[in-house]
Amino acid sequence: MRILIVDDDYVSRSHLKGLLSRYGDCDTAPTGSIAMELFEIAHKEGMPYSLISLDVDMPGLDGHGVLLRVREFEEGIGLPKHGTDIVKVLMVSALKDPDTIMDSFREGCEGFLPKPVTAARLADAFVRFELA
Repeated sequence: MRILIVDDDYVSRSHLKGLLSRYGDCDTAPTGSIAMELFEIAHKEGMPYSLISLDVDMPGLDGHGVLLRVREFEEGIGLPKHGTDIVKVLMVSALKDPDTIMDSFREGCEGFLPKPVTAARLADAFVRFELA
């Protein structure tokens, strides 16, 4: 499994990489713009990501913007909205208000985890949201 971890905070990126590396090969991006570049390159090279761990609150292109662009990209290349070939997105955020969570699901994420993420919460999310 190829995993892209997107978070503007170095400590959070490193922590998530440590947790997610047991599930697959991880790349990281400190901004939404870099995440989109890596996402598109992965598709062009025929090695798309299976999972994106995406921080909601980032400067510039935030997690919601990245999620919308990812889903637009997939639609643009003909992937069905709820097909098995789309990347699964796990939103990760210190923001836990209902609007943030509901917006994430409306925009097409498969799961939402509040920070701090633990190994147990992540393992539960993989089962509950069918990420693996």
